[in-house]
Amino acid sequence: MKQESPTPETLAREELAIRFVNTVAWRLRDSIEERLPSAEAALKWMLDAKLADRAAAERIHSRWRRAPRERPIFFEAATELREAIYQLLVARIRGSNPDPSFARTLNQHLAGSPSGLALAATRSSLQWQPQRTAFAAEALLKPIAWSAASLLMGPRMEKVKQCQDERGCGWLFIDESRAQNRRWCSMGNCGNLAKSRRHYCRSIA
Repeated sequence: MKQESPTPETLAREELAIRFVNTVAWRLRDSIEERLPSAEAALKWMLDAKLADRAAAERIHSRWRRAPRERPIFFEAATELREAIYQLLVARIRGSNPDPSFARTLNQHLAGSPSGLALAATRSSLQWQPQRTAFAAEALLKPIAWSAASLLMGPRMEKVKQCQDERGCGWLFIDESRAQNRRWCSMGNCGNLAKSRRHYCRSIA
């Protein structure tokens, strides 16, 4: 069963690092659903997340055509960072100690300057914009790493939860509810299905 994507409004409110982690669906099943199966898919996601504009994405594609070995390097780095962030967040949720290698991976992306990225002001906010004609696609991973570090070390970490859907959703979310009792990534998806299952079980009991 394909997991429904959150609405654009929900994505806009969610932390960048969590949005990136949630590009894997059904994490708690034996067979996950990979939403970024290729370097091209990962680059498109970053374009949609406003980490790059179309002109920058075209320059990256041109660079990959000239140096095709950079494509799998970027994809491996993106996947490794995503899984490191997931493991670090889940360890904090569970109160367990993560493998030190996950912190090392995150630190590698935090080190140094953004290398070709800078914040630029728009009418209503700030956004990342490439500042060089040619830059490696790996630079787009740095804002994600910063987002993860800020979340892991900040007060909102106490609100990070993992969806409790019985089917094995596994998506992460930040519980901003007043009562801090949110259990599902989305009330319109996992939450409603869980309530429907409970109602059905009561009706046949």
